[in-house]
Amino acid sequence: MEFVYKGIILLISLFPFIIGSELDYDGWLHIRLYHALNDNSIPHFTERGNITVSSIKNGVSSIAQAGLDPSQLTAIKTLANNDQRYRLKAVIRTYSGFESTYLTSAPACHLLGTEFEDILTVWLDIGGEPISVTQVSPGPCMTNLPTTKMWTTSVQIRTPDAGPTPDTASYIYKLEKEKEARERGETKDNRSFLAKYWMYIVPALIFVVLTSAANPDAAAGGGGGGGQRQ
Repeated sequence: MEFVYKGIILLISLFPFIIGSELDYDGWLHIRLYHALNDNSIPHFTERGNITVSSIKNGVSSIAQAGLDPSQLTAIKTLANNDQRYRLKAVIRTYSGFESTYLTSAPACHLLGTEFEDILTVWLDIGGEPISVTQVSPGPCMTNLPTTKMWTTSVQIRTPDAGPTPDTASYIYKLEKEKEARERGETKDNRSFLAKYWMYIVPALIFVVLTSAANPDAAAGGGGGGGQRQ
């Protein structure tokens, strides 16, 4: 039993290091951004800019985006007046050569309220490959054009969390206390009679059944002793 306790404790102690080793990677991402400024059900995307994430582990990135021209400013203002959403498409190419496309959106009035400030979050799996992109603009919601026509974009890279670390010390303490209580006979056993002694009852029943099957003549002889003699 002591060997089992030590094995459990060892696995719990190594669990955080096993999870952490899966996240020990790095690489780069190249993101091409396209936005749709129309309010039709079918978006018409035009190029907005490029983002290069040189290290997904550290989140280091460089952003190149052109300013909005007068027609684009007017289109975004129209979206805001109609309570429509600004739609964004991100085409991501990874260091492994994998390329994927993601769609996201934000209220157009929030972009005006923050003077074209937005936050792009790229979610990665444990292998460093993108699985989702989200755009957030904190607002407030406004319909007036800001004084700037330039984007202010922040990029965040999110990877899976290792999860909470097990409370190894408390678990070990609990096991030791239970072990000491069993050794002193202080642990109360509330199990039923069958639950406590089934390992003795079952072999006895099997023995009786096997014995009866092996001596059918004896059983038959016992049953015919009551007949009358002619």
